Amino acid sequence: MQTIGILGGTFNPVHIGHIRPAVEVFEAIKPDRIDLIPCASPPHKEGDNLLPFALRAEMVTAAAAPFPFLHVSKMENERPGPSYTIDTLEEYRKIHPDSKLFFILGAGDLATLPTWHRGMEITNLADLVVLPRSGKDAGTFHAIVSEYWPGAELLKTKAPLAAKYGLPTGHTIHFLPQPRLDISATLVRERWLAGRNVTYLVPRAVHEIMQRERETITACWKNS
Repeated sequence: MQTIGILGGTFNPVHIGHIRPAVEVFEAIKPDRIDLIPCASPPHKEGDNLLPFALRAEMVTAAAAPFPFLHVSKMENERPGPSYTIDTLEEYRKIHPDSKLFFILGAGDLATLPTWHRGMEITNLADLVVLPRSGKDAGTFHAIVSEYWPGAELLKTKAPLAAKYGLPTGHTIHFLPQPRLDISATLVRERWLAGRNVTYLVPRAVHEIMQRERETITACWKNS
């Protein structure tokens, strides 16, 4: 059975806070591959400062290039309307009916899952791998699981995974500690607009693309 990790985001721009967690998940879960999915039309975020999809996808592809297990999917740009996670996972399930899917998200996103379009249905389609984010740690993870899935069963797991629950849907939800990386796309954009150096906040290949497209990027991000 093929196993596929799925990590989506606006990637505006992609930075090492996206790529390093993908590496950590690969080493912990050992899927056959992890697909990075740039969001074409984010339903939860304003799009005024969003770089063109083709440019964001190019940067994600460049960031993924050194890692054979990282793949880039542009499927959300091939669908009209808002890019809902549930639609993407349903499409994956149709394309890969016999594969095991792991959807990767931060603890902050897990906390807001009920506000997503059909968010609580995600665990009907995939296992979840939850990463600490914005001060939300293992304690927050356990509290969220208990609240959202009262019937969840705490299961045995092995390091580096810190916790694992079996959900009533038959899928599982894992918590994976991460090295602390206080890097966000907002931070990168702010420093870029201030004329500061963003080297080592983004992969080198991404930085080269940003330098090449400096005028387009600066004009777009100034709208934020």
